[in-house]
Amino acid sequence: MSGEMDLNNLSLEQLAQFKQQEEQKLQSITSHYSSLKSAQARFIQSQSTLSTLTPSTLSKPVMVPLTQSLYVGATVLDPSKVMVELGTGFYCQKSPLEAQKFMERKVALVGKNADNLYNVVVSTRKNIEAVVMTMQGKMDQRSQMEAR
Repeated sequence: MSGEMDLNNLSLEQLAQFKQQEEQKLQSITSHYSSLKSAQARFIQSQSTLSTLTPSTLSKPVMVPLTQSLYVGATVLDPSKVMVELGTGFYCQKSPLEAQKFMERKVALVGKNADNLYNVVVSTRKNIEAVVMTMQGKMDQRSQMEAR
């Protein structure tokens, strides 16, 4: 079974209900897509921040990003070690190079997931367009029948 349905076999009410479901799905998927792109941007920002960490930053004040808009002041005690968040509440110590590689993998993974989700967004939009066109055709047919 291909998972496709013949829209022409559905009534206008069924088409309207299906369209509403697809629009809700699109809204949810679009929200998830935006979240992934935002996460990807944060990982890229973290990579950029890591690249500024050099031996010359030892004992110098720096601003550490906690979120995209929240930074805290800190002093670099050892530029050869950084804390990396592995997941919610889980951290590990890595060298800046290891942390860069970790961030590269995270950017690639999140980017791949966002690309996959984007394909679903495009497919869902096409579904909605097909439903709207079918509904319009059925309404035109109904108008023509009533005009006779």
